[in-house]
Amino acid sequence: MSAPLDCVVVRGLRLWAHVGVLEHERQMGQWFELDFSLGCNLSAAAAADGLEQSLDYSLAIQALQLDASRVRCLTLEHWSDKIFEVLEDLYGSVPIWLELRKCQAPVPGFYGIVAVQRSRRWPS
Repeated sequence: MSAPLDCVVVRGLRLWAHVGVLEHERQMGQWFELDFSLGCNLSAAAAADGLEQSLDYSLAIQALQLDASRVRCLTLEHWSDKIFEVLEDLYGSVPIWLELRKCQAPVPGFYGIVAVQRSRRWPS
């Protein structure tokens, strides 16, 4: 049996980006929401009560906000790959899980949320 996975979790990160299949979505931009988890061992950080032994989520939030301001693409799937790249640049090859949501899908009569859920190196 494998050891349980500790995680640093960020939920509800709102990002303004120019992503969408429709031209006006890429032109005007829209709100998206991101949840992500970074798998790591938090024992040392807990024992030392020190951020240097953990994964500083503020770095991820700031980097993802900057990335969102620059991204121009058609799909959530493509953008989620870019999000993986940002997180891996910061933290290396840690397990990552994410859900990226489009807050207002341009589908007549639909008022829900659409999303992609993806992971890299996440235990099954």
